[in-house]
Amino acid sequence: MDDCDLEKLNLKPAKFTPSFNKNVTEYHATLPSDVDKVTFDVLTSDTGASYSISGSDGGKTVPLKEGVTTDVKIEVTSEDGTIKNYFVHIKRLSGKDASLIELKLSDGILQPEFASEHFEYCCLLPCHIKLLSIAAKPPDVKCPVTVNNATSDTPVSLNIGESKIDVAVKSADGSVTQVYTIIVTRKPFPRYVKFIDPNLSLKYEDPISLAALYCPIRIKDSEPPHMFSGPLIYEITKTSKFDPLNEMPLENDWKVSDYATDEAISNADASIPLVNGGCSDAKKFTDLGELLKTCGQKVNVEDKSKKFKTDVQVQHDPKVCGWEKQLQQIFDESNPMKLCTAAKQAVEKYFAAIASAGHRGHSQTGESPIEHLDQAAYCYATALKYKPKDPNLHVQLGLVLEEKYFAEDLLGLKKEENDDFPSLNVQAKEGSREEECGAICKLHGCDAKAPLSLQLKAIDKEYQTLINSGQSEKADHVQFLFAWKSKQATQEGLAAQKASDDTSCLGQAYLKYMDALALDDTKAVYNFHVGRLLVMQGNYDDAIVRLEVTLGLNAQHQLARSYLGLALALRKEGAGSRSKEAIGYLQESMESLIALNTEAAMKPEILRSDKLRGESPLVNTNVYLLRGIIQLGRLVAQTPEVKDTCMSAADIFHTAALFASATFPTVAKGDTYKQLQWILLDAHSNLLELLSLNPKGNEKLIALRCERLSAFIKCSAIPTNENILALQEKTCQQLVQNQPSSSHALYLLGSAQLSKYDDNPEQDGAEGLLNDAKASFRASLGLEGKMATTDIPSELMDQQWWKKRLEKEKEEQKKATPATATNKGGPPSRGGAAGVKGGATAGRGGAVRGRGGATTPARGGTTVRGGRGAAAAARGARGGAATRPAAAGKVSPVKPAAKAPTGKTSSSHVCSPAKPTTPSTGATKPTTEPETVEAKDQKVGPVNKATYHPRLGLARALSRLPDNIEESQKYYEQVIHMAPDIHDAYVELANMLMKSSPLKAVDVYCKFPIPETPSFDDAFIFGEIVQILMKHEQYDDPRLGPNMISYGKVLGLAALEKYVDTLSAKFKHDLCKQVYAGIHGKPVDDPDLTTFFKFKCWM
Repeated sequence: MDDCDLEKLNLKPAKFTPSFNKNVTEYHATLPSDVDKVTFDVLTSDTGASYSISGSDGGKTVPLKEGVTTDVKIEVTSEDGTIKNYFVHIKRLSGKDASLIELKLSDGILQPEFASEHFEYCCLLPCHIKLLSIAAKPPDVKCPVTVNNATSDTPVSLNIGESKIDVAVKSADGSVTQVYTIIVTRKPFPRYVKFIDPNLSLKYEDPISLAALYCPIRIKDSEPPHMFSGPLIYEITKTSKFDPLNEMPLENDWKVSDYATDEAISNADASIPLVNGGCSDAKKFTDLGELLKTCGQKVNVEDKSKKFKTDVQVQHDPKVCGWEKQLQQIFDESNPMKLCTAAKQAVEKYFAAIASAGHRGHSQTGESPIEHLDQAAYCYATALKYKPKDPNLHVQLGLVLEEKYFAEDLLGLKKEENDDFPSLNVQAKEGSREEECGAICKLHGCDAKAPLSLQLKAIDKEYQTLINSGQSEKADHVQFLFAWKSKQATQEGLAAQKASDDTSCLGQAYLKYMDALALDDTKAVYNFHVGRLLVMQGNYDDAIVRLEVTLGLNAQHQLARSYLGLALALRKEGAGSRSKEAIGYLQESMESLIALNTEAAMKPEILRSDKLRGESPLVNTNVYLLRGIIQLGRLVAQTPEVKDTCMSAADIFHTAALFASATFPTVAKGDTYKQLQWILLDAHSNLLELLSLNPKGNEKLIALRCERLSAFIKCSAIPTNENILALQEKTCQQLVQNQPSSSHALYLLGSAQLSKYDDNPEQDGAEGLLNDAKASFRASLGLEGKMATTDIPSELMDQQWWKKRLEKEKEEQKKATPATATNKGGPPSRGGAAGVKGGATAGRGGAVRGRGGATTPARGGTTVRGGRGAAAAARGARGGAATRPAAAGKVSPVKPAAKAPTGKTSSSHVCSPAKPTTPSTGATKPTTEPETVEAKDQKVGPVNKATYHPRLGLARALSRLPDNIEESQKYYEQVIHMAPDIHDAYVELANMLMKSSPLKAVDVYCKFPIPETPSFDDAFIFGEIVQILMKHEQYDDPRLGPNMISYGKVLGLAALEKYVDTLSAKFKHDLCKQVYAGIHGKPVDDPDLTTFFKFKCWM
């Protein structure tokens, strides 16, 4: 009686989804555009029930409108009047409909999930997948589908990096085409690959990784094209919006994905160098993935474990430190086993939180990954309170503390503190020693942000003062601070500081490992952890002892061999007679890392570890394994007898660079980030040194490597130190030897010389450095418009390092020439690549870098800004060649380019007292291979182009001495004229003028052209104008209001609050109203604002 179900429901000429079920009341169907009606076949379960179909006029046929979804209701009524409704939504396609209802891949997963109305997707695939089939289904079979202009069933050949797949569907009537785009990315190839054609190696080499370009990105309008691997250039340009190679500002749409180059790389013949020497078979790069599983090789390492002592006494007394007592925060549990279980659960929660999306963002209190580690540390520390003689508990606490360091360093995770509640974690904060160093520096007139060399000099002065006054105990402490601070100048860096500092969780981990070892020195794992941390500290001799004990106790401990090989290579006297032993250990370590990367690259998913890093150090982010590869390359280069059983030194350095460059864009900018960049610089400098040993025929490659090394030094995050600056200067000298008439090369040399001067203006020879810098910049300007094959400029020939080089060449020629032979001609006028080696220092010396001159500090402090301005202020003068002819030491008036900067207004700043002629971005860009022209009576050759860079460098060099201020101002103004959107010129010139005439600084700032959408960098300039005018009570200056408005639009009203309060107190109510109205984009008489103005008593 009350049965109102349907027994059957069919639709002709179509089927609906889901399949019919009497309990399912909602269905969908899609019909071709030529079907104008449908017929329902309906049968009720109860013969006494009735039904009606909406839109059928009492029948079973329902008309359909083209391009419209028709909702049909089938109302079933039982004998007792119970009603049940079934709904069928029928979409009749339009003849103009061009869409898909299904899109599937033969491999991989679409991201995001397919939806008909979404047209852009991406997909990540293992590195060895070279073909991909696309299954694309349109709702109407009459709609043709093509995949990259081929039939839909044709597999797509994938590039080695990124491939763009266009799935085009055309409407039934042929009038509309819709394209679904899939960006397919293969995981990076896990091994260094060599092209068979050496010219292709040069053409397709990434300037940073020194490996084949991966997902190549071309910088728009660069000439010749500047290509970079996508992940690397994205990382570098996060903080610097300049082309790393020529330091020209990047436009908003500077990125161009170069799929054609990616395809050419994929189809080039290449092979894989093998760890034990030799190479794989040659194949197209895209096909090399097939060989990965067969390229792994076992390294035969001689077992020397029986020679290692295992009874080395441990000089350590376990004790409970204050920081450990403060970790004992579990008050409601005293059972060590239960506390250990709770600690393990907290570690599991930590890994779950790390794997979850958005783990780098702000976490809710109690859900942060760091807080889970803290909880684990509390549990282990409390368990130790009740079981202090258990060495395993000490190790477990050490592993958790070490993991906390890596979570902060690699992932950028921070624990959120709530100021309203006291934190349970009251362990000592890091920074006490840094504060002590800062106080000592201040005492001796050195700013805490001064170069490291000046800070160390101030600390040394304090040490000498204390010694002379008989305060030996305090002097010893200052000496310790000096040694601690000086580690920042080494490749070990901050990690070495923290590993030996018991206020750091890394140093605390080391103490826990020592406690465990003191309690039980017969366990290989305890010796290994101590040896590993000693390597991190840079204490290689003691590390060797502990690592040898580890191997004596466990000969199969492969990672102990890895660390031992590194320690042997890095100790003060080097590996010496144990070189072959170290080579074997490091060779095995490199193969293990290659195997790890190969496994990850061939998996479809991204592999995540669920082990603490101290438990499983074999990871890409372990910089000590990568440093081991660098040391392996050096040892192989010094040990010719292993050349037949080991990969070549050059290929080893390339491998290290590949691994480091693949890793540093994936980690936060902490200690590891900088150490990875050190490894990259090491690889660059060592490869350059290998080339310098055989310069003949390699001149072009040497010049290219010099330019790339210099560029990476400037854009890296490594703290400046003497070794970095020395390498930068040496590299640029080598470039100038190779290209002595290149304006760009001389500019780079001037920047390096100025950087070295700025690092310590009081050093011996500082005056000569500054004079050389000025001479190099003047020489660069003097070559404008001249061919790069012209005579060597006199400003270069007068520099001492150039004279010494010529003298050395003469001596070498005399030795090489028999006494009876006639010496025809002097030394070559252009200079080859010989003479200066660009390699890193021997042993542990890493590559090193300098800055092109710090900007003049604003208001007594260092100018700190983001984006373009910050990049320039941080690394100093930027590179560029020049195009306008001028006599050496003179600069002729500079014509601005005709093109206005992208995104900028074509006029100058609204309040500028003088308009510059048509602003320019300095569109002419320096190149290492400029355009070729033919001049009368001269050979055909490349021409040096003009940019603002050497002028900016010369302006900076001149500004270092007060006698040159006027000339410096002239060059700054030329930079502003040539490239009006370069913030640094305005900031540095204004700061220079601030001391004598603050309002002249305002005049300089007001020349800056306001862009349509101001950035934070632009806001810095607006803020400086406002600050200066307000400080000098220039309230009626017509430039004050517009700049307050521009400043407030970027940073908000809160940034102007103190200024508005001052103006209000001075009864400048009209200006206050103008500023508020301008920021809100409303007229002053707006009703809402009027009410507010009355409230503020401005009306």
